[in-house]
Amino acid sequence: MSETEQANGLMPGKRLRNHADWASAQQHLQGGGTLTPLLPLGNDAAIVWVPKNGCSTIKRVWLQLQGCREEQSLSDPHSSTLHHTYWLTPEELKIVAQHRALIAIWRDPIDRFVSACRSHLVELTRFKIEQKLRTNTEDEASYQEALEYQRNLFLQHRIASFADDSDPVYVMNTVALQLRQWIPCHIDWSHHTIPQVAYLGGDPGCYHSLHGMENINELMQHWQTVSGMEIDTSSQHVSRNLEDETPWRRLKREHLKPEALRALQQFYAADWAFLELAQTVLRTERSDQQAA
Repeated sequence: MSETEQANGLMPGKRLRNHADWASAQQHLQGGGTLTPLLPLGNDAAIVWVPKNGCSTIKRVWLQLQGCREEQSLSDPHSSTLHHTYWLTPEELKIVAQHRALIAIWRDPIDRFVSACRSHLVELTRFKIEQKLRTNTEDEASYQEALEYQRNLFLQHRIASFADDSDPVYVMNTVALQLRQWIPCHIDWSHHTIPQVAYLGGDPGCYHSLHGMENINELMQHWQTVSGMEIDTSSQHVSRNLEDETPWRRLKREHLKPEALRALQQFYAADWAFLELAQTVLRTERSDQQAA
């Protein structure tokens, strides 16, 4: 475990130093564990980022708040913030919440799933899977070994990669019905589609404020005002820029069939429960503060 000094003592949490660390953290999440990724804001606040919940925009703005102006770093905010992110267990999150005002973004789970489909569903096609394996292996022997491992994993979970010319709408609906099987079979896909509570934790009482995706621009503008710095707060919506380039980018919520919607509602039930509890907890806390 790695720690750093902060105003109120040591900052707990694991910091990922390389791809192996990152893969280990994702495997923990794939297995149903909880790890909360946190970026400190000064000595008394922090933002918890969740994949597909405006995290590109959040990370880009956070980098600028640290004084970063290098376009190369800002153009790849995920890599640029990797070494600065603290990954906290639920117990560590409670400790940090005692000293920092924690902020997070919650997103409608089905909208989040569709967004993940626009950006990452193509990764489940045969060519993309084999390409990824070849990129991450050193030679033909290790590639064949990785390929065999992946095939056995698919067989174990009774799924299969999709043909390269598959209809994106068909793939999205099929994966929605097989989401539990796909989560343990593909790290990049699971990173963007596991329930938000895997990142947020199960206790909304740890948070000072929870914002919807519709409020993210307002939140970024607030950070700019408070910091007094000139910051580019424009949203980083990759799907919007590439919408006409490929049919995968044109996927929409209305493309989901009723049975797929029902499956997603069930799969993400914990996310809806978290929001409902958060609305009660945070409203109660504000009422108590006003009464005091």
